[in-house]
Amino acid sequence: MPTKGTERERFPELFDQTSIDPRSRTRKVEMQVLVIGMMRTGTKSTKAALEQLGYHDVYHMVSAMKNPKDYDMWAEAFNAKFYGKGKKFGRKEWDQLLGDCAACIDVPTAAFMPELIEAYPDAKVIISMRDPDKWYTSMMATVGKNALTWKMMLLGICDPFFLRKFGPCVGLMMEGMFGKDLNDAEYVKKRYLEFHEEVRQLVPEHKRLEYHLGDGWEPICKFLGKDIPKTEFPFINESKEFGERIALLDRLALGRAIRNIAPIAGVLALASTFYFGLLPRW
Repeated sequence: MPTKGTERERFPELFDQTSIDPRSRTRKVEMQVLVIGMMRTGTKSTKAALEQLGYHDVYHMVSAMKNPKDYDMWAEAFNAKFYGKGKKFGRKEWDQLLGDCAACIDVPTAAFMPELIEAYPDAKVIISMRDPDKWYTSMMATVGKNALTWKMMLLGICDPFFLRKFGPCVGLMMEGMFGKDLNDAEYVKKRYLEFHEEVRQLVPEHKRLEYHLGDGWEPICKFLGKDIPKTEFPFINESKEFGERIALLDRLALGRAIRNIAPIAGVLALASTFYFGLLPRW
């Protein structure tokens, strides 16, 4: 994704959105790489690196933004796993959600690594870690601060296309993964570590890569059997980009909400004019 240019060039997932029912999809490419990389662990940089190495597409939270109907299916997955509502997903459902992708990273897929490892046993597994204290501080300053706001929930009432799907799904995800109180730092960091340890227990050491942002090309290319690119490892300032994306997301949602309300407001105005016009004048 471009880091410079117009908003449309930098955030195409918010402008060129589709409305495809994910359940109509089937697997088109082999799932080759599963990355357990939580938000705020350099996932956009690693996504760009995987794409540069030839993995297309790489599913990331922004992939769901591109096709908001994905959030409906992700909500089903969260409800089944964390809340005991509905049937847990198997290979068929994962192929529907991720069928166009050769790799995945970030949430929401990071919440389902055991299920994805079972569904795609031949995929290579990368554990992308960050110091828990630094991760928590960064997560709370971005996702915790901006992704679950009252403004977003209120806008969602009048924006069924995107925010009405996005907001509740993110709420299910964050509570299911980290509990009801994100301010409980010790519990949230404990859960963060548990998600990664669960993957270590499932995947033998020789079949996984422990990767830290800043390790550069060599370990990831060696693990994946790829030549090391001559260019520098991608770097995307995710904190800055996150804030800009959320501000744009809110602005676009407000525009859709106004367009959705305008016809109703017009009818109400006409009706009130007609009604009060019939009242006797004293």
